Parts: sequence; structure tokens; C-alpha cells
Amino acid sequence: MKMLFAALALTLATSSAALAFDSETQALVDIYKPGKPVSGADMAQLMQSSEAWCYDRQDQSCAWREIYLDISGDDVSFELSNNWDVDTDYAFTDKATLSGGQICQSGYNWIDNLRAIRRADGSAIGGRELNDFKRTMAEARPDLDSYDDCFDYVYLASDDALETVTLRQRQYADGVYDAANDVEVTVYFDAEAAKGLSLRE
Repeated sequence: MKMLFAALALTLATSSAALAFDSETQALVDIYKPGKPVSGADMAQLMQSSEAWCYDRQDQSCAWREIYLDISGDDVSFELSNNWDVDTDYAFTDKATLSGGQICQSGYNWIDNLRAIRRADGSAIGGRELNDFKRTMAEARPDLDSYDDCFDYVYLASDDALETVTLRQRQYADGVYDAANDVEVTVYFDAEAAKGLSLRE
């Protein structure tokens, strides 16, 4: 009887590990090999199922972070968070388009919905200070309306225990790919782990 219980416990533990991802993401992970480009449909699945995309992860910090909010047909909205300086992080809601296995910038001007956060305590910056920050950001990004770069992703690995998928992002400016702009992205599916990510200075 003890052997039976031990076998059942092992089976349950194995099944639990195998089901670390939701069924749709697990099916996707099962068919991908390292180096295989991610299709547009599978990219959308990862975006919809994930909690956060952490770019150039080092320990639990990200160079920048994305959270996908909504995908309606080919239209995508997402929150991008980044670090501005030693005192300030910022976030905004951006819009993009899925096209031919890529996600492309849409020229959306996100300055109006820009938020700023104090790194010291996580409090929101508002009033004139936020208005000044928006003005500074607009001066630093004068050509937002013309942004139209496209990106695709190459599958690298997955970790069932950590509930992460690792991809390589490739950037295309005016349709031209430059490997120098490649960046590794860790896609998080565990909400608590995603909440623990920080933005790197």
C-alpha cells in the first residue's frame, strides 16, 4: 500500500510539473525547438497568456518590461515600463499591429497617457511635475508618429518550474534586420514572479 501511495504521489508531482503552463501555452511549448521563429498566431497566444515580458533580464531586473493588455484581431495594446533615471521609472500604454508574423509599431503617440513613478517608494508623480516630465519625454521622442519598426521572435527555451519561456527579439527598421539589435526576452506566466520584477537603471 505504501508503494502505491508513493507511486501516486510521484505521478501527481510529475503531472503538476507538466501542467505548469496553461494548456494552450503548453501545446505551443511542446512543438517548438530552439532557433525556430515564432508564428504570428503563437506570438499572440504568448501575449494573451503571459503576465509580463522582461527584456534583457538580469536576476530579477529588466532593461524594460511589457504587459500585453488586449489583442483584437491584428490590433494590440500593451503597457511598456522603463527606467528614466536614478529617481524615476515610467510607463505608458502603446498600440501595435500584428502583421505577417511580426508585431509592428503603429506610430501611436502615447505621451498623453504617460505615467511616472518614484523609484524610492513606488508612488505616482502628478501635477506640474508630471506635466514637466511629459514635456521632457516629448522633446526626447519628437518622431513618435513616424515609428514603424517591426519585430519578430525566435524561440530559445522554456522552464516549466519557473513558468517562463525565453525568446530572442529581432528588430526590422525599414524592413532591414540588424542582428546587433537582438535582445533576449523572458516571458513570465506566473503572476507572483512577474510582480517581483524590477526595472534596471
